[in-house]
Amino acid sequence: MLTAFRKFAKSKWAIGLLVILALALLIGGGSQMGDVLGAFGPKHVISAGDRSIDGPEFRADLDRIRDQAQERAGRALTYEELIAGGQLPAYLTQQSQRLGFMSWAMSAGIRPGKELVLRQIRQIPAFFDSVTGRFDEAQYREALGRNNATPERFEQEMRDEIVTRHYGSAIGAGVRLPRIYGAVLANQAMETRDGRWFVVTQAMAGTAGTPTDAQLNTFIQQNAAQLRLPEFRSATLVLFDTPTDGQGEITEARIEERFNFRRDALSQPETRTFVTLTAPNKAVADRIAAALRGGQTPEAVGAANNLEPTTFTDRPRSAVTDPAVAAAVFGMTANQVSDPVQARVGFVVAKLNGIKAGRPSTLADVRAQIIEELRQEDRRAAVYA
Repeated sequence: MLTAFRKFAKSKWAIGLLVILALALLIGGGSQMGDVLGAFGPKHVISAGDRSIDGPEFRADLDRIRDQAQERAGRALTYEELIAGGQLPAYLTQQSQRLGFMSWAMSAGIRPGKELVLRQIRQIPAFFDSVTGRFDEAQYREALGRNNATPERFEQEMRDEIVTRHYGSAIGAGVRLPRIYGAVLANQAMETRDGRWFVVTQAMAGTAGTPTDAQLNTFIQQNAAQLRLPEFRSATLVLFDTPTDGQGEITEARIEERFNFRRDALSQPETRTFVTLTAPNKAVADRIAAALRGGQTPEAVGAANNLEPTTFTDRPRSAVTDPAVAAAVFGMTANQVSDPVQARVGFVVAKLNGIKAGRPSTLADVRAQIIEELRQEDRRAAVYA
């Protein structure tokens, strides 16, 4: 075999193939060769199915972990100290498990709706404007920027949280999961793999000579921005305050203007107290509804059907996450039992126990709150004037 290859390498056919290859590289360029070789390298730090964490995202997470650790320690920390402390291995393990579960959930069709994600984000107080009391897009992006995050990644994390919470709720509510779920978990627990590896020694990689002082100085100057350590300072702040600060007179016109501007946000919404039972199918839900209408307590009905009732006390409609359940609960009268409702997870039967009517706010109710808000604004304006 070797003799045949040697004869072919010395033949005119081999020379012709080399000429064709040289012309192809000359015409097409050799830049593609780097792309081909680069494709063999890892593109992501963590990969699990269709989900992955790339280099910049991993670096941002690592910086955020280091910043939090530095705040707790009260001093600067290196990445080596993070690794020695176990923060980095714990992060890699947690993210690998999370990405693996989310990749499986996506392939299984467990995906939250876009409106549900936006509604959850708009309930976070950190994104509210302090004046209007409403969600502010600019403040939302600014808050994420301070934490080295982007809206796209934050919304993806919110989707992951909703999937995890709803999946856990389905298990906790007693819904019978398909057998394929158990098969997947069993496969993960019982899975074994064979692997091979080899050790690359320093002798195989080669050695380099000791750099000179001139070479070291040149390298430091070329990489000054990456090698420069940040400056840390400690300071003591003493605040002198007097009882009369910020106690200036607030005019009636300003009070009425702010009240009219925030009237809707200050009003008290209607709330309801109710109990829900989540059934795995409609037949069980019909049986639960009939038992509740027959006078049985939710606890007794739940025990008979191996379900746990969930009680909601003084909940406004905006706090009921499932729109179908919210429509059923807020469409009933006191002590009424709903028909089975097709919810996001299983079938829900609700019993309404009480109604607390909403009440529009009056200026007399919130006068003290509005005056305090205006005084805080005046104090901030005086500080930054």
